[in-house]
Amino acid sequence: MTNTTYNITAAEAREIALREACLDGAEFRSVTFEDGLWDVEFTADELYYVCYVDATTGEVPGMTFAPTPVETYPAAEQTAASATVAA
Repeated sequence: MTNTTYNITAAEAREIALREACLDGAEFRSVTFEDGLWDVEFTADELYYVCYVDATTGEVPGMTFAPTPVETYPAAEQTAASATVAA
């Protein structure tokens, strides 16, 4: 049995994820830990990101991103409200 020391905290995993995505800031949805990896989920610039950060080394073995649904854009809510009033 190997005793593994995890050097990367959740806060550091968020910073690493932002750096990997080349972002200065984001809205974090969740940061969870499983099997030695931090799973960092966040949104920025109308994209939804999932970044995996190795809790021992800080390396990023994978990251995905996809557009967020249009209905979740703040401007879409304002447009829908004004369209309802205008109709």
